[in-house]
Amino acid sequence: MLKKILILLYFFPLCITAQQQEKCSDKKRGIKQLPCTIVNRYGIDMIPDEETAIKYVDILIRKRDLLDPERCKPYQINLIADNRVWEVVIKSYKCSYCKIFININKNTGEVLNIYRENL
Repeated sequence: MLKKILILLYFFPLCITAQQQEKCSDKKRGIKQLPCTIVNRYGIDMIPDEETAIKYVDILIRKRDLLDPERCKPYQINLIADNRVWEVVIKSYKCSYCKIFININKNTGEVLNIYRENL
């Protein structure tokens, strides 16, 4: 009986500490990861639908990557992070095995991250 109690007292705290998740830190965030907290500031979304996201991304890639948006279309657009972030995947015509990923906050229009990935 004593042995069972000692085992229980040993494994119970061990199980509790093993289940605790690591705290999110934006300082250690990689370029492909979303921020720990996604801001929801306004009552209505600034980029509510795919058409608005496409227009916004056209402006971004024209200014940032110096690409022609008409040559990059069609984009792959998905809602991620509990429908709070638009993830736009663009096939780059300058690099045959590259894709450009842009994550945009649906509520504020903030560009969370933009990166290029070689496939």
